[in-house]
Amino acid sequence: MMPASRPTSPQHVLLLSNYPPDKQFSMRRFTEQLADGLRQLNISVEISPVPTVIGKLGAKGTGLGKWIGYIDKYLLFPFILKRKLRQLPGNSIIHIIDHSNAPYSKWIQRYPHVVTCHDLLAIRCALGEIPQHEPRWTGKQQQAMILRGLKSSQCIASVSLATQQDVTHLVGADPKWQHHIPNALDESFIKEANKKSVDAHGNSKRLLQLPDGNRYIMHIGGEKWYKNRKAVLHVFAKLAAKDSNLHLVIVGPKFSTEALNENACTDLLTRIHYFSGIADEQLRELYRAAELLIFPSYIEGFGWPILEAQACGCAVATFSVEPMRSLNAIEELAVGEEPQASTALDNLAAASWRYMETRDASKTEQRKQMKHFAAQYTNEASAKAYVQLYQQQLNPGSK
Repeated sequence: MMPASRPTSPQHVLLLSNYPPDKQFSMRRFTEQLADGLRQLNISVEISPVPTVIGKLGAKGTGLGKWIGYIDKYLLFPFILKRKLRQLPGNSIIHIIDHSNAPYSKWIQRYPHVVTCHDLLAIRCALGEIPQHEPRWTGKQQQAMILRGLKSSQCIASVSLATQQDVTHLVGADPKWQHHIPNALDESFIKEANKKSVDAHGNSKRLLQLPDGNRYIMHIGGEKWYKNRKAVLHVFAKLAAKDSNLHLVIVGPKFSTEALNENACTDLLTRIHYFSGIADEQLRELYRAAELLIFPSYIEGFGWPILEAQACGCAVATFSVEPMRSLNAIEELAVGEEPQASTALDNLAAASWRYMETRDASKTEQRKQMKHFAAQYTNEASAKAYVQLYQQQLNPGSK
């Protein structure tokens, strides 16, 4: 009997990355992390962003600048891509690292390829499934084009179970679209997670200059509707009524006067502190010293801050919906109620207070639990999972 041949492994991976003027920093981080992980596995990697050609005239994310970017993305890049494809070495895989570039899948049908799907929120909004946000006609057309691209792709890897469920619903239940590979934490957070526990409040005074005996909760995130940012103020007001020395740290934009008034926080302004554009080391210091990260999102594609916080020993209060539920290592802090329910925010505040009042010894054990949980989300594990997926595409008969 002839010995079974070894599966063909990828020798080269072409990562099709995002258009630089769009300034999608999280996608840039994802691309660089994956490239580094693949190179650590001795795989040749080429990162190929959509080049800025006409966009040099002023491409940006809104208005006329967006239309200028469309020329580069949808008119020029397909011709550049065709030339690049002819130059690929054998056993190459093409990886579209952001599902928003799925329309390019029609240009690479003859080549083994993978698409990473981060979330389908924009597509769901365009289809009217999420009434909180309705895009313009042009936005709906673009999302329809992205959905068609996903449906013509050979393989889809979703970064969370929530996204995978949306793929099943919107793209289809074919097994080739049903892969789940979680995002990886930045290596600096993995190192943090693997450190032995330290004094949880050792760095708070340096960053915030809080008096002894004061403590804080925090939130990180922008103003997109699904972040549910006003809920943070509601929770803070509830907790501040119980603890006159409690502060709130916001990593992101300032709240409007209207939002502060609506959530009874007008008298708490001196206890709300804002940070923006901070380095990862400063962010880790904030996480280490915080009592809790309040993360009340209605929905997310993945939810990196949940893992980042836990890597630093900071517990996270979330709702028990995906993907937050799967990323929360402390079961009692994943509040089992729909975020839109009338009592949801009060229950989230109550769960937060119970944790804050937990004995220090119990908190120490929970910090160890959180750090161990977060430490599993390594770049090495993510890269190896993608290599296995690449091999399946190169060896279709072995699936």
